[in-house]
Amino acid sequence: MSVPTSCGVFPAAFPLDVPLDVPLDAILGAALDGTADPRERIRHFSSPLTRMLLSSEGLTTTLLESMAGEPLHLTCLAQLRTPARDTGNGVPALLRIDGGGDVLVRYSATTRTGGQALSVNHVVARLGLAPGLEPCLTSRSIPLGPALTAAGTGYRRTLLDAGRRPWTGDDGPGRPAAYKTYLVWHSDDPLALINELFNPSAVPAA
Repeated sequence: MSVPTSCGVFPAAFPLDVPLDVPLDAILGAALDGTADPRERIRHFSSPLTRMLLSSEGLTTTLLESMAGEPLHLTCLAQLRTPARDTGNGVPALLRIDGGGDVLVRYSATTRTGGQALSVNHVVARLGLAPGLEPCLTSRSIPLGPALTAAGTGYRRTLLDAGRRPWTGDDGPGRPAAYKTYLVWHSDDPLALINELFNPSAVPAA
């Protein structure tokens, strides 16, 4: 499987690129404009499929399956609980949790039947918001989006960031790859920060 890490090292710190000097209500609301607006960066991708994938507020798994033409599978790469303060500046505030409170940090890959990873996902999630949510967050067989939908939550999402990051895997080191970062809500509470990095062999990053 081609995944953008080396030696199985998965850092707890979330790759949060939104400017932390922007007021929180601006980050989460409609006040984003100019270069701070991820929608503006998405427009610079030449592939309409990539633009659709990055801008969609729907289920990424469903879109990737449509692009791949086959059912995809979840592969859990790493999972741990850690204090929220260890996941990076700004993350506790975005998740509205005390820095000393525990969060779930999870890495997974969405893979084809043959094992090729189409995306690698970094999740930092709150725990204890509601009964029944933790199995969705920790499932090793059902992707997070479909699991939350089946549980009756996770419909509201806020796009925070999008752009390009290096994909380092079996097919070459450091290739530019498209990514998006968004916040998933449970009712009026932030539930999880998700970063999805897409294999450039499947999702054009130009």
